[in-house]
Amino acid sequence: MTMRATMGWIVLAVVTVAFITLSGECRAATLEIGKVTITKDTTWEGDILITGDVNVPEGVTLFIMPGTTVRFRKIAPDGDRNLFGVESPYYPQAEIIVTGRLIAKGTAEKPILFTSAEMKREPADWGSLNFLGSRGNVVEHCRIEYAYNGVHSHGGQVLVKDTTFVKNAVAISVKKEDEAVGSPGFGIPADITVTGSLIEDNKGGINVRISKAVITRNTIRGNKFFGIWIKGKCEGEISRNEITANQKGIFFYKAGGMTIRDNNIFGNINYNLAIADEQVKDIPAAGNWFGMTDRKKIDEMVFDGKADPSIARIVVEPFLTKRVDGAGR
Repeated sequence: MTMRATMGWIVLAVVTVAFITLSGECRAATLEIGKVTITKDTTWEGDILITGDVNVPEGVTLFIMPGTTVRFRKIAPDGDRNLFGVESPYYPQAEIIVTGRLIAKGTAEKPILFTSAEMKREPADWGSLNFLGSRGNVVEHCRIEYAYNGVHSHGGQVLVKDTTFVKNAVAISVKKEDEAVGSPGFGIPADITVTGSLIEDNKGGINVRISKAVITRNTIRGNKFFGIWIKGKCEGEISRNEITANQKGIFFYKAGGMTIRDNNIFGNINYNLAIADEQVKDIPAAGNWFGMTDRKKIDEMVFDGKADPSIARIVVEPFLTKRVDGAGR
């Protein structure tokens, strides 16, 4: 072998070793976490594998960095991986329980992913980002999939912004809890803002019960049972959303208090708007576009007191005669 050939092989070997070394340094190891209470402010980044409940207690903040993947392993409901049991407000599945604060702020270029760790992934493989009476939480530029409830707030305050929810049992569920006496957040209305987000192909979209909710500029489509479900007296607004191709667009049960305007609510499967039993107060829903201007056809897509005299009416007039520009994500 000539000197030139020998030097060439040496250079190639050095480059190969350097490449392997650099590649190893760039590939972060998976951090496995489960059945643990975090005791101080903590930052997650890279690949996180959750194998049981993670508790973020009062006074502690969990920061999740852009580009992080958080995967949840499926656990047995009757196993030993739940920190607080499985009764309300806790889930049988692995979850992140926040009575402190969660700041999960991705970017458009580097979103944060919350997903199942299973080979065959299904809705409800994991529990929830579960906010219990906590304040100042942020879920931004995330993708949340295969959860029981992607975001659950039991008396907590959460901003959900520019986030995608797919393949969850219910994407977002918030409520004032009046039954689980003594649990974190008991008796406190939740306070949630959902904006700029895509809520698609879940079993249910957004469920709000006796709480405050600002739901604006979202695309809510293709959810199996409902786009939005309002239960009880709630404060806030539903505005400038695109709500389409759900079984029911907006569903009301003993509801009242929400302002519903400037939405595009059209092309839902059963009804664009519907009332359940025991609704005694009329629902004001004027100032929305329903995909058409024929009043008879609009009425056909509204289930209320005209079909069942035992329940109240949904007041859709005056309705908009053209699509709301800029509505939706």
